[in-house]
Formats: sequence, structure tokens, C-alpha cells
Amino acid sequence: MELFERPKPQMGTQDDVVLRRVGAFVVDAILVAIVGGLVAGAFSLPSELGGGLTGLLLLLYFFVFEGTYGKTVGKHVFELVVVTERGEACDYTDAGIRTVLRIVDVLPVFYIVGLVAIYLTDDKQRLGDLAADTVVVRAADRGERL
Repeated sequence: MELFERPKPQMGTQDDVVLRRVGAFVVDAILVAIVGGLVAGAFSLPSELGGGLTGLLLLLYFFVFEGTYGKTVGKHVFELVVVTERGEACDYTDAGIRTVLRIVDVLPVFYIVGLVAIYLTDDKQRLGDLAADTVVVRAADRGERL
């Protein structure tokens, strides 16, 4: 599965990807924190401004990667893809809704709201998924693209 292509989804696998989603988010957060830290350091930004920049980079990162490829680097590593509930490609509107609602899902800390929603919903959806009508599922084998 190439990073810069949109993989075909394995629909119906959302029940068994919850831990993979957590792992994917950790990879993404570390990657963006490194980039944010390098940018903040290069411009000698105060830590408060650097933290805000990293937060904005994280939101932009999710929006661009999920809207373009249906996955982030972390989702690529854990072989996941974001699609609509009908199995269609996640577009920029879907990615935008998912991204904006990350601000709520992350509350009060460590994605507690998002994790509770995932465990309480039949399709393992956080609030952003529910609002955008998306699901996170396993990506199909290599070579199969949406």
C-alpha cells in the first residue's frame, strides 16, 4: 500500500480497528510534533506560540491527508483508511468536518470524548465520524485502490 494513493476499504472491519486507530494517532501526533518543533525552533518562537502552531499543523495535516488520500501517515502504517459509511472516498468536506470536530473529540484530555463515542457507537465512530458520516476501516491489500 503506497502512501500517496487512496486504498480500497475493507468495509465491515471498523469493529476491529480501534487499537490501530489509537496507534495511528500516536504516530501522526509524534510526526507533527517533530515538524512543529523544528519550525518553531527555526523561527525561535516562544513555546506558547510553537504549541499553537503545532496544534494548527495537526489539524491541517488531518484535513489535507484524509481529504486527499483517505489516510494519514499513521493510518498508512496501521493499514487504515477513512471512507464514507457507503464505502466511498472521504472528500475534503468529510475531512473538514472530521477535523473540526477533533477539537471536541479531544476533550477533556487524551481524546476521552472521542474514545467514549467510539466504544458506544455500533460502527466505532467518534463525533467527527458521526457528523461526517464516515468510518475508519482496514485498507484492502496492496494494489487495490478506491
